[in-house]
Amino acid sequence: MSAIITDTLKRQLLNNLISDVDSTGEYYYIGIGRSQDWNATDAAPTPLGHLSDERNFRLNMQSIKSGEDVSITVPRNNWSAGSIYESYDDQSYGNTTSDFYVLTDENSVYICLEKGINTDGSRKNSVTKPTGDSDVSTGDGYTWRYLYSIDVPTATKFLSSNYLPVLTDSDVAAATTPGEIINIVVTDGGSGYSSAPTVTIEGDGTSAAATATISAGVVTKIEMDNRGQDYTKAKISFSSGNATARAVIGHSSGIGANPQADLKAKAVMFNTKPNGTENGSFIVGNDFRQIGIIKNPTDYSGSSITAATALGLKSIVLTSAGDAALFTLNGTITGSISGAQAILDYTDSDTLYYHQNETTGFLSFDSDVGSTITSGDATGIVSSHIDSAEFDVMSGDVFYIENRAAVTRATDQTEDIKIVIQI
Repeated sequence: MSAIITDTLKRQLLNNLISDVDSTGEYYYIGIGRSQDWNATDAAPTPLGHLSDERNFRLNMQSIKSGEDVSITVPRNNWSAGSIYESYDDQSYGNTTSDFYVLTDENSVYICLEKGINTDGSRKNSVTKPTGDSDVSTGDGYTWRYLYSIDVPTATKFLSSNYLPVLTDSDVAAATTPGEIINIVVTDGGSGYSSAPTVTIEGDGTSAAATATISAGVVTKIEMDNRGQDYTKAKISFSSGNATARAVIGHSSGIGANPQADLKAKAVMFNTKPNGTENGSFIVGNDFRQIGIIKNPTDYSGSSITAATALGLKSIVLTSAGDAALFTLNGTITGSISGAQAILDYTDSDTLYYHQNETTGFLSFDSDVGSTITSGDATGIVSSHIDSAEFDVMSGDVFYIENRAAVTRATDQTEDIKIVIQI
């Protein structure tokens, strides 16, 4: 038995996710962490998605920031003079690699209704950029339909080198024609034609019409004279000969009414921009190598975290200001009485911020208050131990984990973190 999940269900799941992100009482965060090297070469491994991966991601987490900026996205295809583009086809599926839509340098998105084809059936290069806010037939044989433009704030959040956000232009949506025959694909050009046959479109809609072109006795292309409306099914036939073709029918709502469907979207992007220390919730001067999405983390009492940012590191306060600077980041600190160990993520005058994982173990530093803590040649006297953080790293649901090469944060630095989840 074979089966497949349709694009419609995939879009519903993605939109359900976005609705959940927007719901009152549901809190989504993007987390960063893992200051220590991956291995001898510090090459990021591929996450495997098992519980151990999730647990270690939590244990190495540093900070979280609200990830409630979210958008449906599709792969980015820039219009480029001289390129060859495909036309919209109702037989393509998912985030296809076919370039049947483009983004222009004005950040406008167009979908190709008909591709450029020479008389002999060979493909034409696109040399005229589509412009305007309606259908446009360019002199290179391409017909484009304007879908929407991406404004600057949206582009800043969701436009990346690989993806672009999917939006709906209300004016375009209101002007769409339901059930158009977008184009007609020649499936077999036949043979022996001395003149172009008449194209007959039989279906449940009205007004569609097209013209065939022949070359060397073969039907090489079919151009739409009128796309008609209200078609849900159609059959293409010819007045003579043995050529065959099929109709490409748009959605019942019309191309432009639902760009998610038109562009065959099946990905969602989360975006957040940690800026410097974020008032102390993000560390600087050290690396992170993992990012992830966490839903509904809590503090150690079980109360929901609702602040925009939160720190997941525990801390040890030393008796003398400046002593923390003696310790080396990513080194192992050890309590002289407890024997507890941890990895040092950040220092701030008299405070050591740390995390523990399965390598260090999870002993508490509580018994070291008034005694020493060491790391290599560095030694400090513990004034107090804060065995909690702004959020509990073991709380909430982890939805996404990504392993990366090291990223070093600085006080004057803003990371633009874009996470794309593709179904």
